[in-house]
Amino acid sequence: MAGVFRSVGLDYRAADTAALARCRAALEKLDAPQRLLLFTCNRSEAFYWEESSSRDSVAREGDSRVYVGSAALAHLFRVASGLESMVFGEYQILGQLKDAYAAAQAAGTVGKQLDRILRDAITCAKRVRTELDLGAVSPSVCRAGLDLVATRTGFAGRRVFVIGSGKTGTLAVKIASEKGAASIAACNRSPERAQHLARDYGVTVVDYADRYAAIAASDIVVSATASPHVVVERARLALTHPVTFLDLAAPHDVEPSVADLPGATVLSLETIGELAQGDRDERAALLAASRVIVSEAVAKTAAWLNTLGGVCSSSSSAK
Repeated sequence: MAGVFRSVGLDYRAADTAALARCRAALEKLDAPQRLLLFTCNRSEAFYWEESSSRDSVAREGDSRVYVGSAALAHLFRVASGLESMVFGEYQILGQLKDAYAAAQAAGTVGKQLDRILRDAITCAKRVRTELDLGAVSPSVCRAGLDLVATRTGFAGRRVFVIGSGKTGTLAVKIASEKGAASIAACNRSPERAQHLARDYGVTVVDYADRYAAIAASDIVVSATASPHVVVERARLALTHPVTFLDLAAPHDVEPSVADLPGATVLSLETIGELAQGDRDERAALLAASRVIVSEAVAKTAAWLNTLGGVCSSSSSAK
């Protein structure tokens, strides 16, 4: 039976954080036997293999972008390479894709076709990064946000508080330490998950319930949790000095109205994206070179799929 590779979803270019959350809820209902769900702070997307080219088993949210066949392959390969990211060439997306791949394997939703597609996407991403030296010029979204804070307020002598101890929170602690923060405290809803920060970076671990007191005693607050709700509410804040909030979560960790408080500055993923646009525009040459690499990789994968009766005609549309 013929099959077809598809992708559907939204990213930061076409949706705000609320729309991304709604899209995620819709995509979680996907029933394709071979499927991978990629949910990050900037995108909610599904990549899946259908055994019938006439069937589409995914429920769409809003203006979801749909790619089919070779177009879906090219989109996945560009995403894996960081070419579709808010910060051009950022490297965290590849790790997130690998995590999603592992989760799909554990769930039993990776079959022969999808496994080959995902392995080829990772190989393509590594080639793009190596041949174009993207690692030397492309910071992650987290680093871009922290660089923005460093430019506006500086870290030297500042008291920093990080909410969340996952990969992004850990990177925030590492960078804040490198930039000369006077002190760094951190919290996590599960305290034991923050202990590695104390061990590796000498961070003071604060009880999650005491986060508002820690915020009041800080100059810079970085929040990067996976909470579906805000974790910093305006009504519970009592600021006596200027505080900069860097919200790296989607949906927002920091209630947007916090920005209206005297002395509060809130920098979000949207803020970072606006500043990153100019940087991305300067990399037109890199983008052109990356298209060549991606096209070659897509052609090889598509040819293999066609030997199995796959459908690799190319199309895309906004639904």
